[in-house]
Formats: sequence, structure tokens, C-alpha cells
Amino acid sequence: MELTRQRREDILREAANLFDQVGYHGVNMEMIAEAAGLKKPTLYHYVKGKDEILYMMQKAVIVGVRQGIDDRAAAGEPPLNLLRGVYEDIFRQLNEAPGTIRSFFEHGRELRAEHQADIRKERDAFNRVVVKIISEGMASGLIARADPRLTALCFFGVVNWAYQWYNPVRDGDPETVATKCFDIFSRGMVSNPSA
Repeated sequence: MELTRQRREDILREAANLFDQVGYHGVNMEMIAEAAGLKKPTLYHYVKGKDEILYMMQKAVIVGVRQGIDDRAAAGEPPLNLLRGVYEDIFRQLNEAPGTIRSFFEHGRELRAEHQADIRKERDAFNRVVVKIISEGMASGLIARADPRLTALCFFGVVNWAYQWYNPVRDGDPETVATKCFDIFSRGMVSNPSA
């Protein structure tokens, strides 16, 4: 069981690297098998096909970010720490598995309908959690009052595009760049709001 889990992780990692290098459509199962150090028939022992690999990647991203926010909430973290943690988790995944994150944002439409529906359900649930945190922060006076849903969309807009530009060598480690981006988002751009 542990070997199967480890093999699947290896397959996902190698597939993500290939997706990042040549794009989802440019990769076939033969390439994934070779990258994972497996024969093609053996690869099918662990995964049914490229669609399942993409689905598993999508699930890993959304479940990972959701677990991070749930863990911080269970530890009693305040709203701004919960939100900053989302940025940290996404930038960490970008640093550790850029191909997985790129596949999450660019190839979700390639999934079979039932897989798309499942991922959409997970994303919607996560979005509701973030909107709720923002709403509660607004109600407590910690976050300036605005439309919570629109605030959440802007919040995601900052980090969801990061896979296009984030480079750890240039931009810094995941925690540093996450903090910088979150500070810009949370403070806003205007130095004197009354001006």
C-alpha cells in the first residue's frame, strides 16, 4: 500500500514536470512511464490514463490548500493569518511542484465531465470558506467593509496568476514572496487613503 502511494506520487511528480516542460497535450503515457522509470504496462497498474493523472493533480492542489486553511483554523489562527496561509501554501506548491500548479490552472477543462464537476465542487467549497473568513473579518472590524465575494475574487486574483511569473531565484522563497504579496493585497496600494 505504501509502495503504491509512493509510486503514484512519483508518477504525478514526473507527469507534472513533463506537463510543465511540453504542455499537457504534448505528453503521452509512454513519456510519463519513461520519466517515472516504469514500463508502460506497469504505469497502467497505478493509473488509468493521463486524465486520471491530471485529476489526481487537481485534487492534490485543492485538497492541500483546503487542508492548510482547516489546520490553521483548528489552531485558532486569526482571519488574516488564515488568508496569508493560503498564499504561503500556494507559493510553496509553486516552488515544489510548478507543473502541478500550472496544470491546475491551465488544464482543468481537459478533465472528463465528472472529474470537472468534482473539482468545481471542491473549489466552490474552498471559495465559500475564504468568503466566510473575509466576512467574519469585516464583521469584527479587522478587514475594511466591502463586498466579501468580490474581495475574495481579488484575493485569489493575486495568487492564482503567480504560476505565470513566480521564480524562487528572482522573487525569493515561498514564505517571503507570499508575505510580500499578501501585505500588498491587505494594505492596498494607496499610501494615504484620504488623498
